[in-house]
Amino acid sequence: MASSSASAVASEEAPRTREHVLVVDDDRTTRSMVCGVLRRDGWVVTEATDGQQAIEAVQQARPDLILMDVMMPGMDGHTACARIRAELADDALPIVMLTAADDLASIERAFDAGATDFITKPINWALLRERVRYALRGGRLARELRRARMRELAVRRIAGLGYWQWRLTDDTLSWSEEFEPLSGIRASSGVPREQFLQRVHPEDRLRLQSGMEAARQRLGRMDLEFRLTLGEGERILRVVGERGREGDDASLVFGVFHDLTLMRRTEALVDYLALHDEVTELPKRRLFLRQVDQALTDGGEGLWVVTADILRFGRLNESLGESSANQMLRQLGQRLRHLVDTGVLLQAARIDGDEFAWAQRVLPGQSLENALEAVLLALQEPLTLSGHEQALRLVFSAGCAAHPVHGLDAQTLLTLAQQAQRRARVQGRPWCVAELEQTDVRARQRQLMLEQALQGALQRGEFALVYQPQLDFARGRIVGCEALLRWRSPQLGAVPPGQFIGLLEDSGQIVEVGAWVLQEAARQAAAWERAGLPLRVGVNLSPRQFVSPHLPRHVEQALAVSAVTPALLELEITESLTMHDVEHAVALLQRFRSMGASVALDDFGVGHSSLAYVLQFPIDALKIDRAFVTHVTRGRTDRAIVRAIVALAQALGVETIAEGVESQRQCDFLEALGVTQVQGYLIGRPMEPADLEKLARQYRHPS
Repeated sequence: MASSSASAVASEEAPRTREHVLVVDDDRTTRSMVCGVLRRDGWVVTEATDGQQAIEAVQQARPDLILMDVMMPGMDGHTACARIRAELADDALPIVMLTAADDLASIERAFDAGATDFITKPINWALLRERVRYALRGGRLARELRRARMRELAVRRIAGLGYWQWRLTDDTLSWSEEFEPLSGIRASSGVPREQFLQRVHPEDRLRLQSGMEAARQRLGRMDLEFRLTLGEGERILRVVGERGREGDDASLVFGVFHDLTLMRRTEALVDYLALHDEVTELPKRRLFLRQVDQALTDGGEGLWVVTADILRFGRLNESLGESSANQMLRQLGQRLRHLVDTGVLLQAARIDGDEFAWAQRVLPGQSLENALEAVLLALQEPLTLSGHEQALRLVFSAGCAAHPVHGLDAQTLLTLAQQAQRRARVQGRPWCVAELEQTDVRARQRQLMLEQALQGALQRGEFALVYQPQLDFARGRIVGCEALLRWRSPQLGAVPPGQFIGLLEDSGQIVEVGAWVLQEAARQAAAWERAGLPLRVGVNLSPRQFVSPHLPRHVEQALAVSAVTPALLELEITESLTMHDVEHAVALLQRFRSMGASVALDDFGVGHSSLAYVLQFPIDALKIDRAFVTHVTRGRTDRAIVRAIVALAQALGVETIAEGVESQRQCDFLEALGVTQVQGYLIGRPMEPADLEKLARQYRHPS
């Protein structure tokens, strides 16, 4: 039993692996005794007689521990220790110095050279064994810690993760080393916050500043995405952080950052490939239907959906080969994209192998035949294919369907256009229009369903208002919005305004619904005003509502019940409304102005009013129609019209509000032309009141 216990104890004391110890001492007796003790305890031991031999031994086989005498001929222990540290760059390797000197200066010199520990001579053998065990265990832990650190760095580098902190006392930022290749700023230095913000994309800078200030005030966790500009490119980062609560951390905001650039690019590519044809780079069917539905929501007047396919495409594909056939399709895609870019078409798509579709407007007074054949002629221009000497001229068969004559939504219009296109191919005609006989019943059924669902929709609370923000250039912030009516039917879902506004107008319900819109818009404006956010809310007046004798009373009630500052309620009328009875229109607008309400002339420039009449109208703003905004960056005529409207507004002393702004380039052009305010998807889509309030409080236009 005693022998068994002793074996167990010895087993526990022995090292788990046969670790390697290098003993360096010029004294043979001391070296032999140290080696003997260590070998009896199970360690692998090698020997060296001076510092140079020690360096050579380490180069041949790195030991797990070095025991080195200080005083040796040639190269002493201090020098050898420093050389080994410099060559290996390994702080985890334990180096224990054996010295007969126990004075403080000698010990400090050993540590300065890179020693881990020291043992004085004459050697206490029991102490030697324990110090060796302790040093080896420390080395193992240090190596494991280093490996863990390297794995962590590799994971963070692969994942694009790192940590950052913002020191509030001196307003400086610092971060882990992963951030340096993203920003070009050294990770070890405290960078002034303003210097760092200069690297942030101008459109994201204000939002990041607001998020950081909220974290400083402990108003919640900071979680933002923003872009860093680097030369010609940019990176997308997500930062998460919060302010510390106690002790030294209370003066810090700290967290992690994540480089999302590759992820966002991949997502964008996946989204693009899912919605775009890879050969022609045109939208696919799903995106095209979405785009047409949006165009119908914005105003479906005169909108036609056209489909066209290539005659004898199968035979062409066989004779040309796949590569040349793809060249042909790619060139057709380029032509359609050019027609969209120049404004001839609204949208275009490849919806099947040889079948294309597009949407175009043919307004009253224009010829459908001329508009359609202009597009077909552009597609039928001869194509030049590499590897083929003769140019290729294609022949198409096309079909078209119009809103709202043939259908009220994109899917119906596309289906009917395809039916008409197939009929044109069978009949040998270049194009056909969808037959009304096929659509009358369906359209009447749809309209009857909408009319029935509209009855009582107001009483059932199915209507709601959303708000589209308006940016003032001079003040650099959101100063107003336009209230837009939405119908959320339990049976039909969200019904586009283009499908029910006309029905409300025709049935006369628009007067009652319009009164509710005035009350709700005024109530919301008052709520924002009480919250310290005075926003002007614009309400569109419909034709029947404008001529209703109840309209002045409805406006007065909305102002009185809400107790809003009257100027924050803006009544928007179109030019066409005022021209039916100019005297009545002027008197009515003057009455609104006497109540304190604001008045804006909507869709200005597309009506037929005389400037002599416009000068009589008591208005506060002219709203420039989106028709002039869409091509303002590339159309001299549109720029000239916008400049003229701005000049007129300046002469009248009123604001100009440009609608339909969708790109920063349009916004820059409009600001340069003197427009005072803008509205459109670039600033914000129609949104819920809480979302608009949040945007208005945070938004600052980059100067």
